[in-house]
Amino acid sequence: LKKINIRTAFYIAKTYFRSKRKKNIITLITRVSITGIACITCALVVLLSAFNGMEQLIDQIYSEFDPSLVARSSKGKVFYEREIDWAALRKIKGISSISSGIEALAVVEYNRPVVNEKTFRVKRTNAKLFAVDSSFLDVIAIHDNYKGPPPSLGNIARPEGIIGISLLDKLEAPLDGNFKLFLPKRNISVRAKQPFFTKKLNLSSVLFYRNKEVNEETLIWPINAYRKLVKDTMGRLTNIYFSALPKTNLIQLKNEVSNFLGPGYIVKTYKEKNELIFKTSKSEKAILTLILIFVFVLASFNLVSSLTMLFIEKKDNFLAFKSMGLSAKALFNVFFYQGLMICFFGICVGVAVGYLICILQLSFGFLHIAPGQPYPIGFSLTDFLTIIGSVSILSLLFSYITVKLLLKRSSEI
Repeated sequence: LKKINIRTAFYIAKTYFRSKRKKNIITLITRVSITGIACITCALVVLLSAFNGMEQLIDQIYSEFDPSLVARSSKGKVFYEREIDWAALRKIKGISSISSGIEALAVVEYNRPVVNEKTFRVKRTNAKLFAVDSSFLDVIAIHDNYKGPPPSLGNIARPEGIIGISLLDKLEAPLDGNFKLFLPKRNISVRAKQPFFTKKLNLSSVLFYRNKEVNEETLIWPINAYRKLVKDTMGRLTNIYFSALPKTNLIQLKNEVSNFLGPGYIVKTYKEKNELIFKTSKSEKAILTLILIFVFVLASFNLVSSLTMLFIEKKDNFLAFKSMGLSAKALFNVFFYQGLMICFFGICVGVAVGYLICILQLSFGFLHIAPGQPYPIGFSLTDFLTIIGSVSILSLLFSYITVKLLLKRSSEI
């Protein structure tokens, strides 16, 4: 008994999982320990997978309309088209397409006919105008996110706009309704009689994105028509929009574009543009992980109880073995492996059940965040390693410290 190998220690520890006495309180506490560890591990798997799915959904929602990169002037609201070497800019590796445009506030008016179309009821609403060239439609992948006729910006003779579906609903108007576009004039007095440029607005199609803000406030219109209406002959711009090729490192591409444009421009990725929503999501995930790990620590006190009571019950047996030559190290191994086995079974069961729940949600969509929209689930190797690593380290520490203290206390008595 002076030397007891790992296999023998595991065998001795394993015998304590099963007791011929069904009402053995130690067996019950051991099973409670396994159940507690399994439940917390399962909760970690399910909730982190749910947060991954939500992050992926948020990423998809904001990447559908927002370009991969947006460049703006750092010196003012506008810059001039002639300042940019467009041919050289398009040669930067990783760029799929480039568009330029002007973002401005506008008012859309709809004259709704009433009483046999002899009188009209006027309805107005604010809109965020994107005055852009036709390549902007490729940058925002509009061909996968529209309803009605195919989206088009028309031609020089008959410019057409594309309106968000919720914005059209606000006006209570059909797509071929009688619309007017109002753009505020610059540098005019408050008492000016006509503070707006006005133009009849023809619409070709309707935007339909998962981002509600886009649907509620967006109006896309040709930049040539905009410049003609506001009498802009200088080629003013407010933004340059970039679409990146798949699997392109956006941070690296952003740095290359920033170096090319120089310090006079600010370049942001779509995640930096919507920094608050992405940071909030990551912060919530980190806080939830810490809370669940803390709960795991509390659940691990069942492990302490189980090892303590087992040690007390078997103390007399091991004192007899000790007199026959059982070393303190071998005695430590038996109880230490007992704790590891409890944690091992709990972690394995928790991980298996957690991923089974996630797979069932992916397959059948039991929970929904909206009608027809199952709650998203996403898997991450980083999260898997985080879960396994954190619960394993905590289990190892609890088992080691508990057994060390028990043996030290036993030797002092």
